Amino acid sequence: MSLRGAMPARTWVRALNGFLALTLTALLLGSYWPVVRTFDLHRADLGVMGEWIGDHARLITAVTPGGAADRAGLKPGDVLEFNPNRNDDWVLASYRNMPVGFTGTLPVRHPDGSRALATLVPERVAYLPATTDRVAVIVRLCVFTLMVLAFALLAWRHPSVMTWSLYFGSISGAPFRVWLPYYQAFVAGSGLELWSYMACTWALTVTLLWFGLSFPHDTVQGLSRRQRALGLVLGFGAIVYLTALLRPEPFMVAPDESFAERGFPIISAISVLLADAALLLTYRRSSPQERARLKWAMLGITASLLAFQASFLFTILGPVAAGALSGDALTSHHWIASVATVIFVLSIGYAVLRQRVVDVQFAASRTVVYGVVSTIVVVFLAVLHWLLGRMIEHSGLAFGLEGMAAVGLGLVLHRASHGINTTVDRLLFRKHHAAEERLRQVTAALPFATTEQSIAEAIVLEPKRNLDLASAALFYRESAEVPLRRALSVGWEEQHASSLDTESLLVRFLQAEHQALRLDDEQQWLPPGVPEGVAHPALAIPIVTQHTLNAVVLYGSHVNGTLPDPDEVVLLEALAKAAATSHQQVRIAMLMREKETQQQRIDRQQERIGHLEETTAELRELVRVRLNGSQGQVT
Repeated sequence: MSLRGAMPARTWVRALNGFLALTLTALLLGSYWPVVRTFDLHRADLGVMGEWIGDHARLITAVTPGGAADRAGLKPGDVLEFNPNRNDDWVLASYRNMPVGFTGTLPVRHPDGSRALATLVPERVAYLPATTDRVAVIVRLCVFTLMVLAFALLAWRHPSVMTWSLYFGSISGAPFRVWLPYYQAFVAGSGLELWSYMACTWALTVTLLWFGLSFPHDTVQGLSRRQRALGLVLGFGAIVYLTALLRPEPFMVAPDESFAERGFPIISAISVLLADAALLLTYRRSSPQERARLKWAMLGITASLLAFQASFLFTILGPVAAGALSGDALTSHHWIASVATVIFVLSIGYAVLRQRVVDVQFAASRTVVYGVVSTIVVVFLAVLHWLLGRMIEHSGLAFGLEGMAAVGLGLVLHRASHGINTTVDRLLFRKHHAAEERLRQVTAALPFATTEQSIAEAIVLEPKRNLDLASAALFYRESAEVPLRRALSVGWEEQHASSLDTESLLVRFLQAEHQALRLDDEQQWLPPGVPEGVAHPALAIPIVTQHTLNAVVLYGSHVNGTLPDPDEVVLLEALAKAAATSHQQVRIAMLMREKETQQQRIDRQQERIGHLEETTAELRELVRVRLNGSQGQVT
C-alpha cells in the first residue's frame, strides 16, 4: 500500500508471472545462444551435386572437376551410401563439423550394380563464410534477446492475455533456422530428439493473432473465455501438426534447404499476416480518442510485421540473394528480421511508456530504463568486440587490433551514455520530460509564493494540467482539532466529500508516516462520496510542517486510466514538501504581518494613552490652579 512500506496488492500474482516469464526466458536464451558455435562450423564439400534417395543414399548427378569426389574417381550415376550410426558419415553428408585434415570412407554403388569403397578427402567449407554473415547472426541473437527480455518484463508487471500473448509471440520469433544447423553439427545423434521443442516454440506464432485481437486492451474483445481458450488451443495444435509434417529427416534432405522447400516461411508469413489483419481490425473498432493515441504505435507495429513477412520472402529466395548480398543464404533474412524486431519493440515501448496505453507501473523509475538500455548497448558492443576478436585472433596483427578495438569500445561507450539518455527522452519520454521540467519549475518557484491561494493552485492545478491527471483535491485544516476541509479541487463536484475526518485511517497514517500512499483499498482508506472512475483518488500525499499534518492532497489516475508512476510520485512528493515549506513561510509572514499590525495598534494605543496622560496632567494642573484660586478668594 505504502510506496516504501507494505508490498502492493496481488504481489504473489506478479511474482508467479515473473517466475514463469524468467524461467521460460532462461530456457529459451540458454538454448539459442550456443549457436554462436556455428562461427567455427566447417562442413565437408564433396564437390558433387545430387539428390537424396531412400535408405540414406545420395545419387550423384554432377561432379565438380578437381573436387573430392572427382579425385576419388566418382562419376554421375554413382550412389553414395551413408550409415547414420557412424559419425564420419554425418560429417561427409555435411551435417557435422568437419575437423582439419579429416578423411572418410563411404560405400559406393555404381550404375552397373558393383560396389566399392571410396576414400574421400573433402574440402573444408565455412558455414558462415563472410563477415556480414557472422555479424548478422550476432545482431539477430542480440535483438531477439532484447525483445524477449522486454516483453517478459511487460508480462511480469502487467499480466494479462495481451501481454502474455505478446511474450509468447516474441518467443516464436526465435532464430530456430540457425539453431538447427548448430544442433545437427554439434549436438544431434542419429535423429532430432529436440524437434518437438522447436515445434512448440515456433507454434507460438499463433499467439500473435491473440495479441492483435486484444491490443491495447487486456483481453480479446467480444469473445468469451471458453472461445478464447478453444481458439488458442486449436491454433497451437494446428501449427504443431504442420511442424511435425515438415520435420526434416537427416540423409533425406539437404540441411540448408529443407525449411525453404517444405514451407516454413510460407506458414510463418500467413501467421504474421493474420496477426496484422487482427491488429488493423482492432484499430478500426477503437474509439476516435484511442485511434489518435495509437496511430503511431499501430503504424510501427504494422510496419514491423510487414518487414517480418519480407524476411520470410528472403528466406524463400535466399539461394538467389546469397551470391549478391552475402555468403550465406539466410543473412538477408537475419538483417531484415533484426530491423523488424527493433521497430516492433520500439513501437510497443512507444505505446506503453509514452502513450500509456498499458498501465505497466514499473517497480523502478526511469533511471532503470536508462540503465537497461545502456546495458543492452554495452552487451551488444561487447559481443561485437568479441566477434571481431574471433575473426582476427589468428592474424599476426591480433594483439594490436584487439588493443585498438578495446580503446575504441571505451570511447564509444563514453560518448554513447549521454546519447542514450537523450534518445530515450526524445523517443519515449519527451512529453513526460517536459511535464516534469514544468513541475520542477513550479517546485522551485513555490518558496516565493506569498498567498495560500497560489500554493493551493500550484499543488492542485499544475499537476493536473502537466501530468494529465483526472482529478486533484487539497484538504486543509486550521488546527488539529478540526477536520480537513476541501480548499481547492478539480475533477470533484459539489456533492463529493468536502472533508476528511482527523480520526480516519488515512489521516492518521499520513500523520504517522509522512509519506505518499497508494490508495489500493478504497473501503479502507477513503471516505464515502469521493469521485468514481478515473477521477477516483489513487494517491494521497501529506503536507507536513514541523511534524504536524496540515493538509492532504488526493490525486486521481491519468485521464487514460493509468496510475501515477514512481517518477511522478517523486515529483509530487517534492512539490508537497516545497508547498509545506512555502506554507510555513507564508504563515510566518502572515504572523509577522499580524504582529506588525498588532504592534502598530499597540503603538497607537500607547501614543493615545500618552496623549490622554498629558491631557489628564493638564486637567489636574488646571483643577489645582482653580482650587488654589478659589481658596484665596475665600480667605
